[in-house]
Amino acid sequence: MSEPDASSREQPGLRIFDPHVRSDIRTDDDLKNLAYFETEQIVTTAHPRRPFERAEDLLDYFEWLIEDEHRRIERCGLGAHVALGVLPEARPTRRHPEVWTELPELLARDEVVALGEVGAWEDSDEHWELFERQIRMAVELDLPVIVTPPRGLRVNMTYKMMLRIEEYALPPERVMMNYLDERMVEAVVRDGFVAGISVNPEDLPPKRAADVIMEILETVGSAERIVLNSALRAAGSDVLGIPKTIAALQERGLDAEIIRQLVYDNSVELFLDDSTAQSPSF
Repeated sequence: MSEPDASSREQPGLRIFDPHVRSDIRTDDDLKNLAYFETEQIVTTAHPRRPFERAEDLLDYFEWLIEDEHRRIERCGLGAHVALGVLPEARPTRRHPEVWTELPELLARDEVVALGEVGAWEDSDEHWELFERQIRMAVELDLPVIVTPPRGLRVNMTYKMMLRIEEYALPPERVMMNYLDERMVEAVVRDGFVAGISVNPEDLPPKRAADVIMEILETVGSAERIVLNSALRAAGSDVLGIPKTIAALQERGLDAEIIRQLVYDNSVELFLDDSTAQSPSF
């Protein structure tokens, strides 16, 4: 990787834990740039990377994330953590009972810190059955959850998923509702869930994200249960999304300790226990 020019480098001066990255569709240079611009740790999430025909195809992908992709992330200078879950588009086209017998064992692996990404993408029995099955699994295994709503019905389905989660007695503070915009962050936090603010051109650009955060902090009075993530994926993403948001928050005069909560501490609290919360050594 050619190192960015020193004059163009952001200087947030704060550690970053990015809890939602689809690392497997990003290059080594992208991951190294995350590390260069102060990101210490990431959660890489399973997603519909490609069509999965058989249960074996999906389970092989999960194993690959835990083994090969985890090692690649670490080679790029980042602390690596994995989340495993089945979104509607990732369901194998053939019958797949093996997924439900083997997934709990994979979720128990040391590299795995959460169930995710999961989400109901349409208001249908098939989607709700898939979503609720995994929510029950998270309750049984005491795992945090990363929830991804559909793009087209983001607000409606986010609220409906929160209601379903409450029915299963999964503590809302263990659930990150992601891809939230300014219409949703306050309601999600007030309902006790973790608000995932995805900073990128397709969701909230850094300066707008900073404005939303300042408004929410004034309204809610606390930075608890608010986390910034890049939602780094194939398109519409910016490896500098979080550092740029930090710079924008600093320009607005936000205290460094509050910024640290948003970009590091709250993610550690949600996803890591005391034994894994320390910064990695490379």
